[in-house]
Amino acid sequence: MAHDHLRFVAHIDILGMSSIVDRDADSAWKVLSDLVEVRDRTGNYELEFLDTNERVSIAQTIKTVTFSDTIVLFTEGDTDTELRCMIILVVELLHKAMCSCVPVRIGLSYGTFYFKIEKSMYAGPALVEAYRIGESAQWIGIALAKSIEDRATHLGMKTGNSKLVVPWILPVKNGNKQCLVINWPAVVAHDFTVTPPISIEQFYQGFEGTFGALSQLPSDVQVKYENTVAFINEQLRCHRTA
Repeated sequence: MAHDHLRFVAHIDILGMSSIVDRDADSAWKVLSDLVEVRDRTGNYELEFLDTNERVSIAQTIKTVTFSDTIVLFTEGDTDTELRCMIILVVELLHKAMCSCVPVRIGLSYGTFYFKIEKSMYAGPALVEAYRIGESAQWIGIALAKSIEDRATHLGMKTGNSKLVVPWILPVKNGNKQCLVINWPAVVAHDFTVTPPISIEQFYQGFEGTFGALSQLPSDVQVKYENTVAFINEQLRCHRTA
């Protein structure tokens, strides 16, 4: 395994995109456009890490490729700083996407990833692993593949007194999976306008214009929002008492 091809990879896809396309192609295009706008806005951030005295440009650290309803982010290398940037970026992207009423699932991995941007070539086991953990998750959130768990835990990142990487029994297709996930609700706790616990109806309200009434969604889709709300409420509860 060539060390210069080891990278951190994020796979991001829109939850329920195919159903939007079936219902209204114009709405689907708007949802995708909103996500791309979020991508562009967050991609222009600069981050300052006081503990290492580093100032980092996201655009120079993380590359982005978009195809259909999927965004792939990947780093140039595999330093701790690059991983910190990746985690901060995906949290912000998830947050801003939800503010734009775009539900996304994100998988993070570490490993071999090859690319040739000028030829639109992207491949490697890290991409496959990020896709699998993200796409199998039955929620809106950020799940970590096994390959990245040790590296992400080692960073010891916190938001207030809450850990940013936490264990969770993640609902996946055909069951549950014990894994590590990103505690994004604690990061954006100050942005919740409803006092927890949040109801499923309150959380889903912003998505109703695109996907229709919650009660009209297939049961397996409703469960994804239920799983998301369960995670949000538990992490906000822990954050308040941390």
